[in-house]
Amino acid sequence: MKLGVIKTDTCIVSKDKSGIIHKTVRPGSHLDAAAIKESDEIAFRLSDGKKALIVYDARPDFTLTDKGMEYLHKHLLSKKRIASAIVSDKPGIRLLGEYFKNNKPSNPQIKVFKTMPEATKWLLSFKDKKGRSAIVKEKAEEKELPLRKEKSVKAIKVKLKDLLPIHGVLTTCITKVEVDKNNIVHKRIIPDAHVDMPSLIQAFKETTEFLGPEKRLMVYDLRPHFTITDDALEFVVDEIMGRHGLANAVLAKTIGVYLMADYAIKIKKIKSPLKVFSDEAKALKWLASLKI
Repeated sequence: MKLGVIKTDTCIVSKDKSGIIHKTVRPGSHLDAAAIKESDEIAFRLSDGKKALIVYDARPDFTLTDKGMEYLHKHLLSKKRIASAIVSDKPGIRLLGEYFKNNKPSNPQIKVFKTMPEATKWLLSFKDKKGRSAIVKEKAEEKELPLRKEKSVKAIKVKLKDLLPIHGVLTTCITKVEVDKNNIVHKRIIPDAHVDMPSLIQAFKETTEFLGPEKRLMVYDLRPHFTITDDALEFVVDEIMGRHGLANAVLAKTIGVYLMADYAIKIKKIKSPLKVFSDEAKALKWLASLKI
Protein backbone atom coordinates (compact mmCIF):
# COMPACT_ATOMS: atom_id res chain seq x y z
CA MET A 1 0.00 0.00 0.00
CA LYS A 2 1.26 3.46 -0.90
CA LEU A 3 0.59 6.54 1.18
CA GLY A 4 0.61 10.24 0.41
CA VAL A 5 0.71 9.94 -3.39
CA ILE A 6 1.93 13.15 -5.07
CA LYS A 7 1.97 13.56 -8.85
CA THR A 8 4.08 15.88 -10.99
CA ASP A 9 4.12 16.27 -14.77
CA THR A 10 6.86 13.63 -15.07
CA CYS A 11 6.74 11.49 -11.94
CA ILE A 12 4.51 9.87 -9.31
CA VAL A 13 5.98 9.93 -5.78
CA SER A 14 4.63 8.04 -2.77
CA LYS A 15 5.57 6.34 0.50
CA ASP A 16 4.55 2.79 1.40
CA LYS A 17 3.74 1.41 4.86
CA SER A 18 7.36 0.26 5.30
CA GLY A 19 8.59 3.82 4.82
CA ILE A 20 10.08 3.20 1.36
CA ILE A 21 9.74 6.12 -1.05
CA HIS A 22 8.53 5.12 -4.53
CA LYS A 23 9.34 7.26 -7.57
CA THR A 24 7.70 6.14 -10.82
CA VAL A 25 8.50 7.98 -14.03
CA ARG A 26 5.48 8.74 -16.21
CA PRO A 27 5.57 6.99 -19.63
CA GLY A 28 6.88 9.26 -22.38
CA SER A 29 8.33 11.83 -19.97
CA HIS A 30 11.26 14.03 -20.99
CA LEU A 31 13.26 14.60 -17.81
CA ASP A 32 15.41 17.65 -17.24
CA ALA A 33 17.30 18.55 -14.06
CA ALA A 34 14.42 20.71 -12.75
CA ALA A 35 11.89 17.87 -13.09
CA ILE A 36 14.16 15.38 -11.29
CA LYS A 37 14.93 17.90 -8.53
CA GLU A 38 11.21 18.56 -8.04
CA SER A 39 10.45 14.86 -7.51
CA ASP A 40 13.47 14.52 -5.20
CA GLU A 41 12.24 17.35 -2.99
CA ILE A 42 8.82 15.70 -2.74
CA ALA A 43 10.47 12.39 -1.82
CA PHE A 44 12.48 13.94 0.99
CA ARG A 45 9.40 15.71 2.35
CA LEU A 46 7.59 12.36 2.46
CA SER A 47 10.49 10.86 4.40
CA ASP A 48 9.92 13.50 7.12
CA GLY A 49 13.46 14.82 6.88
CA LYS A 50 15.01 11.42 7.61
CA LYS A 51 17.46 9.58 5.37
CA ALA A 52 15.39 7.77 2.76
CA LEU A 53 15.14 4.34 1.21
CA ILE A 54 14.10 5.05 -2.39
CA VAL A 55 12.97 2.80 -5.22
CA TYR A 56 12.92 4.22 -8.76
CA ASP A 57 10.56 2.52 -11.20
CA ALA A 58 12.36 3.19 -14.50
CA ARG A 59 10.49 0.58 -16.54
CA PRO A 60 8.37 3.05 -18.53
CA ASP A 61 10.06 4.60 -21.57
CA PHE A 62 11.40 8.11 -21.01
CA THR A 63 14.11 10.46 -22.25
CA LEU A 64 16.66 12.54 -20.39
CA THR A 65 18.45 15.83 -21.06
CA ASP A 66 22.22 16.22 -20.65
CA LYS A 67 21.66 18.36 -17.54
CA GLY A 68 19.25 15.77 -16.20
CA MET A 69 21.90 13.10 -16.59
CA GLU A 70 24.44 15.27 -14.76
CA TYR A 71 21.95 15.81 -11.92
CA LEU A 72 21.38 12.06 -11.53
CA HIS A 73 25.11 11.36 -11.40
CA LYS A 74 25.55 13.90 -8.64
CA HIS A 75 22.45 13.37 -6.52
CA LEU A 76 21.84 9.60 -6.61
CA LEU A 77 24.61 9.53 -4.01
CA SER A 78 23.09 12.26 -1.86
CA LYS A 79 23.65 11.83 1.87
CA LYS A 80 19.89 12.17 2.27
CA ARG A 81 19.56 8.59 1.00
CA ILE A 82 20.31 5.35 2.85
CA ALA A 83 20.00 3.31 -0.35
CA SER A 84 18.48 3.58 -3.83
CA ALA A 85 17.03 0.67 -5.81
CA ILE A 86 16.31 1.07 -9.52
CA VAL A 87 13.82 -1.25 -11.22
CA SER A 88 14.23 -1.70 -14.96
CA ASP A 89 14.27 -4.48 -17.55
CA LYS A 90 16.48 -2.45 -19.92
CA PRO A 91 20.19 -3.45 -20.25
CA GLY A 92 21.18 0.20 -20.50
CA ILE A 93 19.81 0.97 -17.04
CA ARG A 94 21.83 -1.95 -15.64
CA LEU A 95 24.94 -0.01 -16.52
CA LEU A 96 23.97 2.65 -14.01
CA GLY A 97 24.56 0.13 -11.23
CA GLU A 98 27.89 -0.84 -12.80
CA TYR A 99 28.89 2.81 -13.03
CA PHE A 100 28.28 3.55 -9.35
CA LYS A 101 29.68 0.22 -8.15
CA ASN A 102 32.99 0.86 -9.86
CA ASN A 103 33.33 4.64 -9.59
CA LYS A 104 31.60 5.89 -6.45
CA PRO A 105 31.74 5.27 -2.70
CA SER A 106 29.70 2.37 -1.37
CA ASN A 107 27.57 4.50 0.94
CA PRO A 108 24.80 5.09 0.12
CA GLN A 109 24.16 1.90 -1.82
CA ILE A 110 22.70 1.77 -5.32
CA LYS A 111 21.56 -1.39 -7.08
CA VAL A 112 19.52 -2.25 -10.19
CA PHE A 113 16.81 -4.94 -10.19
CA LYS A 114 14.46 -6.40 -12.78
CA THR A 115 11.46 -6.72 -10.44
CA MET A 116 9.89 -4.59 -7.72
CA PRO A 117 9.75 -7.39 -5.07
CA GLU A 118 13.53 -7.93 -5.38
CA ALA A 119 14.18 -4.20 -5.04
CA THR A 120 11.88 -3.86 -2.02
CA LYS A 121 13.40 -6.85 -0.24
CA TRP A 122 16.90 -5.41 -0.72
CA LEU A 123 15.88 -1.97 0.58
CA LEU A 124 14.20 -3.47 3.65
CA SER A 125 17.47 -5.22 4.54
CA PHE A 126 18.90 -1.78 5.37
CA LYS A 127 16.44 -1.36 8.23
CA ASP A 128 18.58 -3.50 10.56
CA LYS A 129 22.30 -3.91 11.21
CA LYS A 130 22.30 -7.58 10.23
CA GLY A 131 20.85 -6.72 6.84
CA ARG A 132 23.39 -3.97 6.24
CA SER A 133 26.25 -6.33 7.08
CA ALA A 134 24.90 -8.87 4.60
CA ILE A 135 24.84 -6.24 1.86
CA VAL A 136 28.43 -5.22 2.55
CA LYS A 137 29.51 -8.89 2.50
CA GLU A 138 27.62 -9.47 -0.75
CA LYS A 139 29.36 -6.51 -2.37
CA ALA A 140 32.80 -7.66 -1.22
CA GLU A 141 32.30 -11.19 -2.56
CA GLU A 142 30.54 -10.21 -5.78
CA LYS A 143 32.35 -11.25 -8.93
CA GLU A 144 31.31 -10.66 -12.52
CA LEU A 145 30.84 -13.80 -14.60
CA PRO A 146 32.78 -13.58 -17.86
CA LEU A 147 30.57 -13.06 -20.90
CA ARG A 148 31.01 -15.19 -23.98
CA LYS A 149 33.78 -13.71 -26.11
CA GLU A 150 33.59 -13.63 -29.89
CA LYS A 151 36.70 -13.93 -32.04
CA SER A 152 38.27 -10.51 -32.52
CA VAL A 153 38.62 -8.97 -35.95
CA LYS A 154 41.74 -6.82 -36.13
CA ALA A 155 41.24 -3.23 -37.24
CA ILE A 156 43.90 -1.51 -39.33
CA LYS A 157 45.27 1.90 -38.34
CA VAL A 158 45.29 4.20 -41.37
CA LYS A 159 45.61 7.98 -41.61
CA LEU A 160 42.32 9.73 -42.39
CA LYS A 161 43.65 11.29 -45.58
CA ASP A 162 44.55 7.82 -46.90
CA LEU A 163 41.08 6.31 -46.44
CA LEU A 164 39.36 5.54 -49.72
CA PRO A 165 35.84 6.99 -50.22
CA ILE A 166 32.98 4.51 -50.03
CA HIS A 167 29.78 4.90 -52.02
CA GLY A 168 26.39 3.29 -51.63
CA VAL A 169 24.31 2.20 -48.66
CA LEU A 170 24.37 -1.05 -46.72
CA THR A 171 21.29 -2.24 -44.88
CA THR A 172 21.77 -5.05 -42.38
CA CYS A 173 19.21 -6.74 -40.14
CA ILE A 174 19.71 -4.06 -37.46
CA THR A 175 21.42 -1.03 -39.05
CA LYS A 176 21.64 1.19 -42.11
CA VAL A 177 25.25 2.12 -42.97
CA GLU A 178 26.54 4.84 -45.29
CA VAL A 179 29.61 7.07 -45.65
CA ASP A 180 29.30 10.84 -46.19
CA LYS A 181 31.46 13.10 -48.37
CA ASN A 182 33.82 13.72 -45.43
CA ASN A 183 34.45 9.97 -45.08
CA ILE A 184 32.50 9.78 -41.81
CA VAL A 185 30.56 6.55 -41.34
CA HIS A 186 26.90 6.83 -40.27
CA LYS A 187 25.39 3.74 -38.64
CA ARG A 188 21.69 4.17 -37.92
CA ILE A 189 19.79 1.64 -35.86
CA ILE A 190 16.64 0.37 -37.56
CA PRO A 191 13.55 1.39 -35.53
CA ASP A 192 12.36 -1.33 -33.13
CA ALA A 193 15.35 -3.57 -33.92
CA HIS A 194 16.23 -6.25 -31.37
CA VAL A 195 20.01 -6.57 -31.10
CA ASP A 196 21.21 -9.95 -29.86
CA MET A 197 24.53 -11.69 -30.51
CA PRO A 198 23.52 -13.55 -33.71
CA SER A 199 22.09 -10.41 -35.34
CA LEU A 200 24.99 -8.25 -34.12
CA ILE A 201 27.71 -10.63 -35.34
CA GLN A 202 26.02 -10.94 -38.75
CA ALA A 203 25.62 -7.16 -39.08
CA PHE A 204 29.21 -6.58 -37.92
CA LYS A 205 30.53 -9.02 -40.52
CA GLU A 206 28.54 -7.40 -43.34
CA THR A 207 29.57 -3.91 -42.23
CA THR A 208 33.26 -4.85 -42.09
CA GLU A 209 33.05 -6.26 -45.61
CA PHE A 210 31.37 -3.03 -46.78
CA LEU A 211 33.71 -0.57 -45.03
CA GLY A 212 36.94 -2.56 -44.98
CA PRO A 213 39.10 -3.26 -41.90
CA GLU A 214 40.35 0.32 -41.43
CA LYS A 215 39.41 2.34 -38.35
CA ARG A 216 37.07 5.23 -39.20
CA LEU A 217 35.26 8.20 -37.71
CA MET A 218 31.85 6.90 -36.67
CA VAL A 219 28.40 8.34 -35.99
CA TYR A 220 26.03 5.92 -34.28
CA ASP A 221 22.42 7.08 -34.49
CA LEU A 222 20.73 5.32 -31.57
CA ARG A 223 17.75 7.67 -31.29
CA PRO A 224 15.10 5.25 -32.64
CA HIS A 225 13.64 2.75 -30.17
CA PHE A 226 15.51 -0.56 -30.00
CA THR A 227 16.33 -3.33 -27.53
CA ILE A 228 19.67 -5.01 -26.88
CA THR A 229 20.82 -8.02 -24.86
CA ASP A 230 23.54 -7.73 -22.19
CA ASP A 231 26.13 -9.75 -24.12
CA ALA A 232 25.48 -7.77 -27.31
CA LEU A 233 25.94 -4.53 -25.40
CA GLU A 234 29.29 -5.72 -24.08
CA PHE A 235 30.39 -6.65 -27.61
CA VAL A 236 29.39 -3.22 -28.97
CA VAL A 237 31.50 -1.48 -26.31
CA ASP A 238 34.53 -3.81 -26.35
CA GLU A 239 34.84 -4.77 -29.99
CA ILE A 240 32.93 -2.41 -32.25
CA MET A 241 33.46 0.95 -30.55
CA GLY A 242 36.57 0.07 -28.59
CA ARG A 243 38.63 -1.42 -31.40
CA HIS A 244 37.11 -0.31 -34.71
CA GLY A 245 36.09 3.28 -34.11
CA LEU A 246 38.77 5.88 -34.68
CA ALA A 247 36.40 8.20 -32.79
CA ASN A 248 32.75 7.59 -31.90
CA ALA A 249 29.95 10.15 -31.83
CA VAL A 250 26.71 8.70 -30.49
CA LEU A 251 23.30 10.27 -31.13
CA ALA A 252 20.86 9.53 -28.32
CA LYS A 253 17.74 10.66 -26.50
CA THR A 254 17.42 7.98 -23.82
CA ILE A 255 19.18 7.46 -20.50
CA GLY A 256 20.31 3.96 -21.46
CA VAL A 257 22.57 5.21 -24.24
CA TYR A 258 24.10 7.90 -22.00
CA LEU A 259 24.85 5.20 -19.45
CA MET A 260 26.38 2.99 -22.11
CA ALA A 261 28.79 5.81 -22.96
CA ASP A 262 29.68 6.28 -19.27
CA TYR A 263 30.24 2.54 -18.98
CA ALA A 264 32.49 2.47 -22.04
CA ILE A 265 34.60 5.43 -20.93
CA LYS A 266 34.80 5.02 -17.15
CA ILE A 267 34.52 1.26 -16.65
CA LYS A 268 35.81 -0.27 -19.87
CA LYS A 269 38.19 2.65 -20.45
CA ILE A 270 38.08 2.36 -24.24
CA LYS A 271 40.89 4.20 -25.99
CA SER A 272 38.86 5.64 -28.87
CA PRO A 273 37.28 9.07 -28.17
CA LEU A 274 33.57 8.72 -27.43
CA LYS A 275 30.93 11.39 -26.85
CA VAL A 276 27.12 11.46 -26.78
CA PHE A 277 25.04 14.13 -28.53
CA SER A 278 21.37 14.84 -29.08
CA ASP A 279 22.11 16.95 -32.18
CA GLU A 280 23.69 15.43 -35.29
CA ALA A 281 25.29 18.69 -36.50
CA LYS A 282 27.13 19.06 -33.18
CA ALA A 283 28.29 15.45 -33.39
CA LEU A 284 29.76 15.99 -36.85
CA LYS A 285 31.41 19.23 -35.76
CA TRP A 286 33.04 17.43 -32.83
CA LEU A 287 34.40 14.67 -35.07
CA ALA A 288 35.77 17.25 -37.51
CA SER A 289 37.54 19.06 -34.66
CA LEU A 290 39.52 16.03 -33.52
CA LYS A 291 43.20 16.03 -34.36
CA ILE A 292 43.46 12.44 -35.52
